[in-house]
Amino acid sequence: MTKAKQNDRKNKTKLTQDDLQKILALVNSTREMLSEMSDGWSVQTITLAELDAAMHRVQNAMNFRPQKDDQNGGSMYWAGLVLPEDSKAWFYEPK
Repeated sequence: MTKAKQNDRKNKTKLTQDDLQKILALVNSTREMLSEMSDGWSVQTITLAELDAAMHRVQNAMNFRPQKDDQNGGSMYWAGLVLPEDSKAWFYEPK
């Protein structure tokens, strides 16, 4: 594994694990809220788009990862995200 790939599997911040868990909980709650809103709640589309963009910025900045699907090796994009150090974290591996 290259040095760059190893760095992808680590936090990009100087926050504590406790801080990251709190932010991760916020991101997962936001994802759930977006899912519920898109299933019939009345909300302006622009509001959902802004919330979705903000969630992705935090997710990318903190390097939160989708969980691995143990059955097929892919990602479980619908499940809650995890920290990059978590053994359940999924990373794209080109074939």
